[in-house]
This record gives sequence, C-alpha cells and structure tokens, in this order.
Amino acid sequence: MTRHGGDLLTSLPGVWLGEGDGHYPTMEPFAYREELTFTRLPDKPILSYGQRTWRAGTDEPLHAECGYVRTDDDRAELVICQPTGFAEVHHAIGVDGVYAFGVTALGRTASSLAVATVRRRWELRGDTLLVDLWMSYGDVVDGHHLHAELRRT
Repeated sequence: MTRHGGDLLTSLPGVWLGEGDGHYPTMEPFAYREELTFTRLPDKPILSYGQRTWRAGTDEPLHAECGYVRTDDDRAELVICQPTGFAEVHHAIGVDGVYAFGVTALGRTASSLAVATVRRRWELRGDTLLVDLWMSYGDVVDGHHLHAELRRT
C-alpha cells in the first residue's frame, strides 16, 4: 500500500473527458458527458480545477463547478464552489491511486437545495480517471448519484 497526496500534482494536470451516468431515488436516471480540467499553479502544490457536464445526446449543459486541489506528501484537499449555491471542503489520503474525499465542510446559500453531505472518490488508473459522487438529500442518506469514466485528452 502506497500513500500519497502529492502524486496528484503530476498525475492530474491536463484535460479529462468521458461519459457518465447519474441516478438518485428522487430523479430519472440520465447519461452525461463530463470534462475535468486541472492546471498546476506555478511554484505551489496546488491545481486549479474546472468541471463541466452535458446531457448525453443533446449537449444540453447540466452542471459546472470550479475550485482547487491542494496537496502535500500524504494528503489531498479539495475545495469546490458550485453555481447551485454550494461550497465544499474535502480531505483525502491517496492510497494506490484512490482518493476518497470525505467532506469536512459544506456551505450553502439560502436558496440552494438542502443537501446535507457530499463525498467524492477519484481513482487514477494510468490515463483513466474514475469519478464517483454520493450525497445525502431528503430521505436518502449517502446515496450514490454520479459515476464517470474519463480519459486524458
């Protein structure tokens, strides 16, 4: 078992694109395309992060978010802001290319949905990045919501 957080600085920079599927007990399942962009900030152990999704088949925009990935030798920190009124702060320890981000803080505006928790998982397999998201909303606790398989472009 190899623990790393700093590996993200060399593994993630670039553009990742792929397909995903979304589901949740409160909505109809859907297919989507996702793009993640990571850019290394000069002289800092920080990546800027941008995410966009589109409905598969129609290219209708679905979601976007931005933020930063901060790293050190053992840990990765993920800070995300969403136009839906959410801000997320996550921490993870990287173990063999898997980063299970547990939410440390979730902020939301008065008009955003009453999401109680969010957690994310990134798994690096060479030039493939598997992305998963779970959330607690309504009567659903820690329900799996999104899964995508992205490839470096």
